[in-house]
Amino acid sequence: MLIHEGAPPVPTESAGHLPADLFVTLPNGDTVRHILLGRPGAVRQTIHLLHSLRYLETSQWSPLIEVPEGRLVLTPSPGEVISLVVRRV
Repeated sequence: MLIHEGAPPVPTESAGHLPADLFVTLPNGDTVRHILLGRPGAVRQTIHLLHSLRYLETSQWSPLIEVPEGRLVLTPSPGEVISLVVRRV
């Protein structure tokens, strides 16, 4: 999923790998992107866990997206960082 802050979405080359209309426009300000990466059942289970903890509604997540050709490229904006945790479900 490509997330654009403030401005209308601008398609990129990588957008061709995503289902149609998965662009999300967010209001200006700080945002955090949550990415779940794992087997479909584990991803669904985690989505439901986060819902049961009242953190996010299940409907706020995108549909499950297959990683094209077994690879994933994340391109952060300047000044962004990443933190990762791996948990068995």
